[in-house]
Amino acid sequence: VLQISESAKDYVKTARVHLVRELKNLSVIVQNLNQKGVLGEEEVSLIQTEKTDENKRRMILDSVIKKGEEACYELLKIIDMTRKRTLGRLPFLSEKTNETSRETKFDLHHWISCFSFKEEPQMDRNYLQGILGQKSGCHLFHFSLFSFFDLLETDKNILLVGKPGIGKTALTHEMLRLWAERESGELDYMFYFDMREKAHIMNVKNLEDLLFTVFSEPDEGKDAVLQDIKRHSDNVTIIFDGLTDISSSVVEKLLNKDLLPLAKIIITCRPDDEDEDFLSGDFHRVEVKGFSEQTIKTYLSATLGEDQKKVLSNLELITLCHVPMYALMVAACFSSKDAPQPCTITEIYINIVRFCLQINSKTKKKDLNSFISTKTEEILSLAEAAFLATQQKTVNLTNLTCKDICVLSFLKPLLIKEAVTETITTHAFLHYTVQEFFAALWLLKNPDKVRDVFQQCLTEEKKHMKHLIPFMCRLLNEKSPSLMKHLIPDKDLKNTSNWFFKELINTFLPHLHCAQQVYMCSTST
Repeated sequence: VLQISESAKDYVKTARVHLVRELKNLSVIVQNLNQKGVLGEEEVSLIQTEKTDENKRRMILDSVIKKGEEACYELLKIIDMTRKRTLGRLPFLSEKTNETSRETKFDLHHWISCFSFKEEPQMDRNYLQGILGQKSGCHLFHFSLFSFFDLLETDKNILLVGKPGIGKTALTHEMLRLWAERESGELDYMFYFDMREKAHIMNVKNLEDLLFTVFSEPDEGKDAVLQDIKRHSDNVTIIFDGLTDISSSVVEKLLNKDLLPLAKIIITCRPDDEDEDFLSGDFHRVEVKGFSEQTIKTYLSATLGEDQKKVLSNLELITLCHVPMYALMVAACFSSKDAPQPCTITEIYINIVRFCLQINSKTKKKDLNSFISTKTEEILSLAEAAFLATQQKTVNLTNLTCKDICVLSFLKPLLIKEAVTETITTHAFLHYTVQEFFAALWLLKNPDKVRDVFQQCLTEEKKHMKHLIPFMCRLLNEKSPSLMKHLIPDKDLKNTSNWFFKELINTFLPHLHCAQQVYMCSTST
């Protein structure tokens, strides 16, 4: 039974004449109605045989109204979620009045906004569970792997929040793919910016530089394209993936709607960053929850077969696998058949470091430890650059002095255009958590800095430094695979370990909330 304050059927009937005249992209509506079971395949075929869009609209509306209350409610939900595409752009104030008759024009955007949709605590059963979830007290949409399209179709600004590796970037990439592959007669624009490469963005002077220099310049008609973007900003979607601060005045103007006021902005960030002032605007918060237990079993069954039992019997590994990126790493480790298998992310990263050094140096396994010892200076140089970048909340390693090819294999180059004929190269780790791992390694080499970092974790400006602590805890564990002893003398590590954990407890126990956050990071790291 639909528990809503007004009849969906009556609501559709009152606007039928306007919907028959103005509904757009009928294929979107028909496809969704078919997916929801409102229209059968035969009905869809009959609608498609109609020669005019007006006749198609009449057939859709009459069929849905005839089916009753629940069918009409589904139609209203579809229109609400796809309004930008099915109702067209929002009318400007001057357009709401007919110039000849001075009669007020019926505004379908306002009409759909006034309908009282019911609260829906559970996701549609046709969707996979556990991908995105709800946090109380927040504006939130429920989506699944099969409903990324809804993220594209809603005209709301969206804040995608989730832990490192949970799948925020993968989600935005899937949205890009769906946007690129969809069938649409509309001219619209989508721009994706990886904010980890913000060195490209910091120096841009205007919107044109951001869209056509940092992103991509059209082959021809650049001025006409730019004017169309400005004139029809409701047809623009901009994704800022991994936004941690305002590094550009142009980005700030976009967030404040001083530029492209009707553009949809999608931002991904960690939970630590969502309280920043620049994210205090009108965003609908979507929390990326990662894998459910059932999804973990499905994924491991597909990747490991019978060997999945080894993972499912280990609580530490199951906890790791809730994060999709870590599930991939666990599966890769267990598919190698080597024993013993790692149980924490720190152990996995140690193995990744050792493996990359072995592959890029073409060193045999038995000689690997000796090779690591010869690369101590280069590895610690990279670790220092990682620490300095983490402190500055950036992934651009501007202070990198290491030139060793083996050590640089952990990084990806970023080419930044300085002038028409000149580019400079900076570097970044493949993922922010790898940078934090190396930063933790450098701290253990420089234990006199550890207490300062503990205190920084208690400040608003440097609270992100707490992600280094779980890595340090595990790197000090004697049971971890051998890496540290080839970089730092055993005696120095023991001296650090003797006071490290006591200092950790004394620093964070009085600040219980921060201590809980550090503990939650530690359970998986």
